[in-house]
Amino acid sequence: MIDPLTALSIATTAVGQIRELISAGQDASSAIGKFAGAFSDVQEAHRRAANPPWYKSFSGSIESEAANAFAAKKRMDKMKAEVEQMITFMHGPQGLEEYKETIRAIKKRREQHEYRKQRMKESIIEWIVGILAVISGAAILIGAIWLIGKNQGKW
Repeated sequence: MIDPLTALSIATTAVGQIRELISAGQDASSAIGKFAGAFSDVQEAHRRAANPPWYKSFSGSIESEAANAFAAKKRMDKMKAEVEQMITFMHGPQGLEEYKETIRAIKKRREQHEYRKQRMKESIIEWIVGILAVISGAAILIGAIWLIGKNQGKW
């Protein structure tokens, strides 16, 4: 997964390519595919910004990530409407339905592979940090008990 601003840049380029290809009467399917991938990335970034991992609160970048994701989502919604109009103009309502089905398929595939892999990495990080916190807490507690016992002459 890429950040929403990069995805927005890719989508903007793809929409420009779609316009040029349609006006030239050529096939715009590769540019539409790029747009669909970028659209999916922006939606995932928006979803993650709404529910960030707890350790992101320490970096202080949650607000800027959320703002970037929100702005990218709003711009992508406008571009999506424009792309849908172009597809409807080119292929009619049936073509638009096929496009929407393609978007769903790409989103599902990315959800199953890329986004799932990212969530697994986040889960691993959370578990490692949690285990380290428990071990550190236990070590501090054992050290404190040992020091108290040593000062009292029990060992």
